[in-house]
Amino acid sequence: MTRIRGEPSGSLFLEILGTNVSVSAALFLGVVTAGLATLPAAIVSGALAGYSWGQALPLLGGDGFARHLLPHMPLELASIAVAAGAGLVPLVAWVRSGIGRRRLDRAGWWLQFVDASRLWGVSLLGLVAAAGVETWVST
Repeated sequence: MTRIRGEPSGSLFLEILGTNVSVSAALFLGVVTAGLATLPAAIVSGALAGYSWGQALPLLGGDGFARHLLPHMPLELASIAVAAGAGLVPLVAWVRSGIGRRRLDRAGWWLQFVDASRLWGVSLLGLVAAAGVETWVST
């Protein structure tokens, strides 16, 4: 199925942002599931991004690839990676607490959640910027 995007507009921006935020939220869900939801979501997201890039390059050619993907994709992928990192914070904290370190109490787990939430906030800011670039530069 081929999808042709419309002209740059606020509704296109919101559509792109909504899609990216939903992927980011799925990755951040690891905060609730001790990182277990983040692992498969990151694998699937990475595989789909790689497949999409692999399909886009021959289809668009070098010039089209540079015009329609390169302006926004590095920022978008970096923001998605930060969301994955945020979702893995509890799993990393749990593993680190079992490797000769002091066990985390409730306050420690709360601080891990706060750190993960801050990371996700950074991810969301990056996705807003990436959606703007994708809407008004890459289309």
